[in-house]
Amino acid sequence: MRAEPLPERAATIVAEPDTVPRRRGRGGRVALIVGMLLVALVGGAYAAGYVLAGDRLPRNTSVAGIAIGGLDVTAAEAKLNSEYVPRVLTPITVKIEDASYEVLPAESGLEIDVPATVRAGGAGKSFSPVHIWRVLTGGGEVAPVVAVDEAKLSETVLGLAEDTDRLAVDATATFEEAEIKRTPGEPAIELAQDDLTAALRKAFPHTTEVTGEVRRIDPIVTDAKIDQAVEEYATPALQGPIKVETGEGTFEVTPAMIGNASEFVVEESKVVVRTDPEKLYEHAQPAIETLDLKGARNARYSFEGDTPTVIPSVNGAELTKENFEKAVMPALLLPERAVTAELVESKPKFTTEMAEAQKPKEVIGEFTTYYPHAAYRNTNLTLAASKINGTTVPAGDVFSLDKALGPRTAAAGYVDGWVVSGSRLKRENAGGISQSATTVFNAGWFAGLEDVEHQPHTMYFDRYPAGRESTIYSGHIDVKFRNTTDNAIYLQSYTSKSSPGTRGSITVRIWGTKKWDIESPEPRKSGFYSGRTITDNSADCNPQSASPGFTASYYRVFKVNGEVVKREDKSWKYNATDEIRCTR
Repeated sequence: MRAEPLPERAATIVAEPDTVPRRRGRGGRVALIVGMLLVALVGGAYAAGYVLAGDRLPRNTSVAGIAIGGLDVTAAEAKLNSEYVPRVLTPITVKIEDASYEVLPAESGLEIDVPATVRAGGAGKSFSPVHIWRVLTGGGEVAPVVAVDEAKLSETVLGLAEDTDRLAVDATATFEEAEIKRTPGEPAIELAQDDLTAALRKAFPHTTEVTGEVRRIDPIVTDAKIDQAVEEYATPALQGPIKVETGEGTFEVTPAMIGNASEFVVEESKVVVRTDPEKLYEHAQPAIETLDLKGARNARYSFEGDTPTVIPSVNGAELTKENFEKAVMPALLLPERAVTAELVESKPKFTTEMAEAQKPKEVIGEFTTYYPHAAYRNTNLTLAASKINGTTVPAGDVFSLDKALGPRTAAAGYVDGWVVSGSRLKRENAGGISQSATTVFNAGWFAGLEDVEHQPHTMYFDRYPAGRESTIYSGHIDVKFRNTTDNAIYLQSYTSKSSPGTRGSITVRIWGTKKWDIESPEPRKSGFYSGRTITDNSADCNPQSASPGFTASYYRVFKVNGEVVKREDKSWKYNATDEIRCTR
């Protein structure tokens, strides 16, 4: 038999643990030793630096080129205070727009902290690595330490802002008849205070000039907004006259009328033009009057003796505000400037029927005043009486003497005479006309009519009842009363002219239907006082006698069937009349 070879067995190797410690390499030991030596060296140097530090600064220390090395703290501080601090406290120029301002650092909270700067140079003991390094290396250039008083710096910048800031100014536009007058707008200017504060803080002490930036903020109303309003409305509205045909003639609404009735307004920050139709209608009245439309005429009375006759009312035609607006307003922005306006029939307020029912029955108030002879009084008062005579006032309406008299001009027939001006008399057209005012007022007073407006003279004239009298001045002082009776009243007025040596008079009589019996006793005078004596050397001086001032009190009672139903009390204080002596 052949012997079979045995199968090959796999080899297994088992490593036994190394029970013997390995030996460190030489490089590791060297690194450790070197590290330990470096630590010892650095620590020694750090300790040496701390030990070496003292009151004197390292030998090479300087601030802005000023050597302070080797000096003790006191000497170093003194040197910086004398040589460096004055140099850096010079004014800083601040340029804002086209203006320049000087900022004094010391007054603005900017200064050099000298003790801190000296300490930073290496004086004294410290464990700070930087400090130790300075000591070991002998020092060097040191940046100055800046102290900033933030409150003072902010106050300085705020002062500059108050000087440079300005509010925005809106652009404006106005109409002057047919022209547009414009004023350009201006933006608000605001100094960027935070940026300037930072710039000043950064500049000190190295730079003596900084620039302040400003912000510009547009106004609410800019030139562009005005431009738009002019282009969209004003220019088309003023392009030419609007011709208005009425069937009774044509009149024109001119650009000047339109401009006078228009204005630029701001609505929700937008500029628009508004034309007021009522104002335009008012401004167009002179043009409308050229049509010579026959307006409605109230009924009125005419007296033959003591018998009133009714002059019938008359219907007329008129262009109402509504029809004017309807025709004209839409045409303002149109190129077509010809329109048609419809006239309407106008009816009187006081009709023939009303006049017949309210015919005056009797004289309910009458008064006469007298005046010394003067040709100008005869002329002016006779003309005034003719204007008052024949006036009809329906129940509830108001009589105005100023309106009844009309313009008191030379063209109307009035002549110069004496009038009261303050506490003096002077010559003026229509002088003496106030006598008609006193006469009318008293006639209305005794008729029981409502006193709507009157004003006594400032000086007293003894031909009038004290206090119970009135003056008149065109457009400023009027005599008005309301017809508070139940029927219409009619005014009669006439004069009896004066002549040398005789007095003249003016009478006003009010016809109506008596509603009350009026009693008004003579006024009472009290509180007398004297005026001054004035010497006047002017060429136009007029001598004047003195008369005392005083308070006048008066009243009237209303009676019905003998019973008092109402009482009205009034008073007036007169100025003392100065004596004027003319010396020229």
